[in-house]
Amino acid sequence: MKPATCCICRTHYVKSSPLQKVCSPKCAITHVSQTKDRQKGRAAAEDRRQTREKLKAMETYPELVKKAQTAFNGFIRARDAGKPCICCGKPLGTEPNTFDAGHYRSVGSAPHMRFVEENVHGQSKHCNNYLAGNAVEYRKGLIARIGLEEVERIESDQTLRKYTREGLIELAKHYREAARKLMKEKE
Repeated sequence: MKPATCCICRTHYVKSSPLQKVCSPKCAITHVSQTKDRQKGRAAAEDRRQTREKLKAMETYPELVKKAQTAFNGFIRARDAGKPCICCGKPLGTEPNTFDAGHYRSVGSAPHMRFVEENVHGQSKHCNNYLAGNAVEYRKGLIARIGLEEVERIESDQTLRKYTREGLIELAKHYREAARKLMKEKE
């Protein structure tokens, strides 16, 4: 037999059988335990992957809407970072979570307008949360930003928008990518 190198201790030895990979029983024990650990690691990784896929398949419609809304709001925050609040005109921060993505027509009263970009703008937390959206000032700011004709179009929009599970997943993906792109451009 030709000389070989032990895969554990890297010493040279002469093989006694063609399948021999180690030089001694001590190295054989180490090799077996390492092989088992690798197999356990692969099996655990495969189990985690399968679990992730099962959880993704079991996501409920409201969970998908929430993920899409989070991605959409992140896009609005990235788009409006550095602009003034649509209501009060105070400067919005550039740091994450310093302002909200406020809906002109609220999601409660007009759920079909939830993901309409023209309906959502950067809004200070004070105006959005404590002044209940500050609708009168929001409208004034919206007219100044996009014009009266566009505001009236938003106010009269009754287009039915139904989202499928796949549509919500695609929407979340699209807005995550768009927000990432905007963040890169602003850097």
